[in-house]
Amino acid sequence: MKRLTLQRLGIGLFCGTLIGGGMLTIGTGAKAITKEMISGIKSGYTSNGLIGLVEGGISSIESGVSSNLFGEESFINLYGLVERGLGRHYIRDTNIAQSVIKDNNGQLQFITNPVDTVPYIEQISKVNAVLKEKGVPLVYIQTPLKVIDGYTQMPDSIIDYATSNTDAFVEGLQAEGVDVLDLRTAAEEDQLDKSTQFYNTDHHWRTETAFWGVGKTVEYLSKNYGIDLDPEGIYTNKDSYNITTYTQSFLGSQGRRVGKYYGGVDDYNLMLPNYDTEYAVTINKSDSSTTKEGNFEETIIKKSLLEEESVFTNRYASYFGADFPEVVIENRKSNNDLKVLILKDSFALPFSAFFSTMVGETRMVDLRYYTGEIEDYIEAYNPDLVLYVYKSINTQK
Repeated sequence: MKRLTLQRLGIGLFCGTLIGGGMLTIGTGAKAITKEMISGIKSGYTSNGLIGLVEGGISSIESGVSSNLFGEESFINLYGLVERGLGRHYIRDTNIAQSVIKDNNGQLQFITNPVDTVPYIEQISKVNAVLKEKGVPLVYIQTPLKVIDGYTQMPDSIIDYATSNTDAFVEGLQAEGVDVLDLRTAAEEDQLDKSTQFYNTDHHWRTETAFWGVGKTVEYLSKNYGIDLDPEGIYTNKDSYNITTYTQSFLGSQGRRVGKYYGGVDDYNLMLPNYDTEYAVTINKSDSSTTKEGNFEETIIKKSLLEEESVFTNRYASYFGADFPEVVIENRKSNNDLKVLILKDSFALPFSAFFSTMVGETRMVDLRYYTGEIEDYIEAYNPDLVLYVYKSINTQK
């Protein structure tokens, strides 16, 4: 009887917590939930009539409640603390791709599953063929991976396919005649510190690593194509930038799933040019467009992401603020009128910011969100250079 009473008490407390949390969520987040619901209903109705209206309404309510959950950060932190206390190195998520693993170096990782690389190779080869007819160079920039051969070890029960997927992809591209700059190899040759290439709690490279990647790209373009973007060595020189450190301020994509007590918190470094800059940056979203004019910091940096106190704030996106279908970056102090198209995932956010300091116009197109045909875009834009900047063909956003 006593055991039954304790069970009922536990169930009652659990239910009470859920009900109380739900009521507080609705009370404190009503405005945000309503706004998201209205947006979802409009979008659903536009795309699929009455059926879309219902589907959009239901999904937007679920999304609104989950994204405005009262005390969410505290719950996540507590959960991660318990998991750490239990000594667990693998925290399963309902979405298996979002499960978090702590490797032998204490860095957090996502699991990479096997991927069929052939369709992606064919897609890029098709774009490469179009550009070859125009005499426009295309270079695929393979960024480093957080799972580093000979350094990263996963728990014995985990098999990660990041390296094998990427190897197959790079080899397939090269076999099709696509030029590849593999920054994994360059990082090994330059003996980059393996422990600081990536944030401990995020799947992205650090700001300094992205800046290094731009330098290697500029070297490669000069050597292989005679495109000398930085003849005086100013824009790829770290001394030409001021670095501000936001100490213990950043929980990355992996850390936000398990809280600050499980894998710690990262420092975030912001790099800004200490030379004169003048820009016009247009961000084209799916339903709106905005343009900012001013210097590098005023047009490219999303200051609100640096000012937020919560470590759950995605400070990695401080360059440009997020991923968008298209971003047009006009450098009004450029020494040339080169037009560069960067086809990208999220790894290209800081990369493109630094690269833009050396050319007249840089356009970023994110094929995960851009709905047009990229071949048509190239025909209309007529770029002088095209770069693919990707962590992987099956990347987290």
